[in-house]
Amino acid sequence: MKNIFTLLLFLIFNSIFAQQITGSWMGELDIQGNKLPLIINIQKEKDGYKSTLDSPLQGAEGIPIDKTSFVNNELSFENTAMNAVFKGKMKNSEITGTFTQNGMALKLTLKPFDKTKNKDKTLEVIKLSNIPESLKKIDDFVSYLEKNNALAGEISIFKEGKEIYTKNFGEKNLPDFKNTHTVYQIGSISKTMTAIMIFKLIEKKELNLADQLSKFFPQIPGSEKITISHLLNHSAGLGDYVQGKTDPRWLTKKATDQQIIDRIIEQGLLSEPSSNQQYSNSGYYLLTKILEKISKKSYAENLNEYIIKPLQLKQFYTASQQPSNVYKPYSYDKKWNLITDFDFNTIVGVGDIATTPYNLNIIINAIFDRKLVSEESLKSMIPEENRFGKGLAIVPFHSKIFLGHSGGTYGTNSLMIYNGEDNLSISYSLNADRLGIAGNEFVIAVLSFLYGMEYEFPKVK
Repeated sequence: MKNIFTLLLFLIFNSIFAQQITGSWMGELDIQGNKLPLIINIQKEKDGYKSTLDSPLQGAEGIPIDKTSFVNNELSFENTAMNAVFKGKMKNSEITGTFTQNGMALKLTLKPFDKTKNKDKTLEVIKLSNIPESLKKIDDFVSYLEKNNALAGEISIFKEGKEIYTKNFGEKNLPDFKNTHTVYQIGSISKTMTAIMIFKLIEKKELNLADQLSKFFPQIPGSEKITISHLLNHSAGLGDYVQGKTDPRWLTKKATDQQIIDRIIEQGLLSEPSSNQQYSNSGYYLLTKILEKISKKSYAENLNEYIIKPLQLKQFYTASQQPSNVYKPYSYDKKWNLITDFDFNTIVGVGDIATTPYNLNIIINAIFDRKLVSEESLKSMIPEENRFGKGLAIVPFHSKIFLGHSGGTYGTNSLMIYNGEDNLSISYSLNADRLGIAGNEFVIAVLSFLYGMEYEFPKVK
């Protein structure tokens, strides 16, 4: 009799749990301040559950889920094609857990959702607009900036791995214009190149993400607690050696390796490793030196082996090559004035590379085509819940998520981003800006045109 009673209780509880979990559940992924709603629709089957996923902002509904499980108040589901997994715990009619896709992990809380009573017509579906029309708008925009002597630089846009638009603009408006200038300083986009080469060492078993900094630089404060992983995703807690103690721009002049190491030691640990992310040029300077120590080759030689030769790149330089064909940076005060930029030999591997936007698009596509790093390495490079991954960062635009890196020197702003859903990449470098739009506004304008959103040209006085 006891066994029958236990069985009845088991059947009753399972029936209750099934009723609790079936139906629709909605939550929002917070991606750098942008809310992306997701709805999972769960049905009970004889031997378990089946479900589908809706992404209203992306215009997707009824995406099949490969596996759905609800055991001991824990819900899990996964979609192999999307490389997406969710695991969460039900408590008080809410399911709290983590949604992971392509290595990016985001918190997600699901709440009961009645689709029949909640048809939100205000949700905007963000999709690529008519490409030829979008490119015409972009061309009108950059031509407007050039005509009004407001901005100078170069942009390249790839679709399906091929260039569909490029324009060099505004350079003839600047002093000392030369047709021989062909490349731009890309600043911290160099860090993505450094990360690629570090992962090549890891793939060759010559380095490990868990290796401690003390193995290479025991004199750095906290080095026994800092790992290669910490250095790659800016969670080492180190300062930023680029910031001088008395002269903020001390690296416009030559500095020795020892002076730089001394500055890193002097700054010490600003926070405990892994406690938070704080952007650190010091971490990537140390990664560059570790790369050179292990490979017994210069940074330039490593670039040639791991990136330049495999992709057959031209016009791609590191500081030691002293390229003479770099567009100079300018600021505006009644007229264009030359900016004193870094001595780029002081930021090798950190922000010293000079190249073209076309090459940046070649590189970002090669990364996601697994031509430069393995699948496992790529997953590690992609950010999780934080902005910075190990060599790549999140660049959100409404419901769209781009991955890549930005770069800024004292006079040039650059960006390299990729969206796998639309197989779209955008890269540019801007070396003269009198409107203050080179930082974020320029890419917002370009993406607005590509996704059919309203954008008003900035006024030029």
